[in-house]
Amino acid sequence: MFQFIAHLRFLTKASNQHGVHSPFIYNYVTKCLYIKGKLHQQKSKNVLLKSIAYFKPEKVFTTSEEIKKTIQKVMTKLNFTSNTVDLAYLELPNIEEFNTIKHHNNTMVFIHEIYTNKETLEAWEQIKKLEKVTVTVDLFYCAIVFFRKEQAKEHFKIRI
Repeated sequence: MFQFIAHLRFLTKASNQHGVHSPFIYNYVTKCLYIKGKLHQQKSKNVLLKSIAYFKPEKVFTTSEEIKKTIQKVMTKLNFTSNTVDLAYLELPNIEEFNTIKHHNNTMVFIHEIYTNKETLEAWEQIKKLEKVTVTVDLFYCAIVFFRKEQAKEHFKIRI
């Protein structure tokens, strides 16, 4: 029931590319997320794989062997590491795990499930409030976090 109500709330506040005024996020939404074609049947994994194809990260962090295998089927030349990374994958929003990610200005953190329950939603809200986080994209099925210093702090809710 929690996810159903959360989804209804999300839909009332979410927009599409026309509600986005950031050129960086507008390009991400229109040239990546809204491009037709599926790389995976599950929405969040499809977003992850499309994002990898769009941003072309070289160094990736994940603790999930399943995700590592899914990514390697599509992108074979990625370096999986825990050093400073271009992309980090988290299964759930966890502030402690999030703070261990070694990031740079263009690092993207992909969080798989933020609306599982009240605790994960609260953890997501804590991550959004961190000073180092500048841009977040809530897609309901997953979320994306960026650390871009040249961009004003903004939080987007986008329907996909």
